[in-house]
Amino acid sequence: MRTVRRRDKSPGKQFWRKFEEEVERAVAGLGNARVQRDVRIPGALSGRLRQIDVLARGEVADCPMTVVFEAKCYGGIVQIGRVDELVGKALDVAAQSAILYSPKGFSTGARARAAGTQNSPLRVGVAKLEVDWLETEPAAEETVLIRYLPGQIQRSDNVMYDITQRLPDLGSYPADPVETDDYVRFFRGEAPLFVSR
Repeated sequence: MRTVRRRDKSPGKQFWRKFEEEVERAVAGLGNARVQRDVRIPGALSGRLRQIDVLARGEVADCPMTVVFEAKCYGGIVQIGRVDELVGKALDVAAQSAILYSPKGFSTGARARAAGTQNSPLRVGVAKLEVDWLETEPAAEETVLIRYLPGQIQRSDNVMYDITQRLPDLGSYPADPVETDDYVRFFRGEAPLFVSR
């Protein structure tokens, strides 16, 4: 059983809007591009209007492109699913790059998923943008209730494992590429982006 509580857009809205403004300020200094906050543009694949927190079109960090910037002001770290959502949204609006911002940081899986796009036509980066005005915790975006079944255990990231079955040995993963906090290197495709400020 899974219960999801959607993001409340009323009292806690101040955190979301204010964090989007912080991201807009951070993005405005990246180059000679037109930067817009809270825009809706039609998706090329879906045919639906897509909401973008911050959109930059033009020359960004010395590279001509369209970049989608999403601000996730959650009470905890951002998980891998949010990176997947950003990939889908960026592909739908035909962006060349996308960057996900969070004041709390990212899970290891989220960082690896973003770094895995480095050799693809769409590059995704992650940036931790700490803000001093965040005195109280914003409400988590969703609450998940899970009913355990016999023989299952839970990892810390809400992934269920069946302990009655042995998983096959999948070998080791390739070494993670060295990340950079340099936007220009990221946009040129030289290294995955991870910024922590």
